[in-house]
Amino acid sequence: MDREQMLNVMRQGYAARVRGDVDGILTIFTQDAKFKLNAAPAQQIVAHATAGVSGMRNALTELVGAFEFQTCDIVDAVVEGSKASIRIRFTVRSRQTGNVAVTESVDLVEFRDGKVASYTQFFDTAIADRLMARS
Repeated sequence: MDREQMLNVMRQGYAARVRGDVDGILTIFTQDAKFKLNAAPAQQIVAHATAGVSGMRNALTELVGAFEFQTCDIVDAVVEGSKASIRIRFTVRSRQTGNVAVTESVDLVEFRDGKVASYTQFFDTAIADRLMARS
């Protein structure tokens, strides 16, 4: 896979996230993919670590149910071999509180056979706290 092919796979996944389409997100992953969102342990809705499509489906269903991505754009990316570091900017709304934020994350992605085999996201957990806080 070259750089553009990798980024196109990720664009498909990000677009599915904006649509709230869990099945669409899962299509970019290998069956045994590792999936991790780094967050403080107290943020149980946000913090996830799982492997395989079944665990990912549960995690993504919970995330999509809690947070609506209104936009999601790739800001920049560094690709080396089968790995990519991708910075995204997104507008997110808490479905529980209605709070909205614009934020960025860094996604570390490893590809195998044209799909994502490993995905780890780093983001500002303070923003997640603000999104979930009732006014």
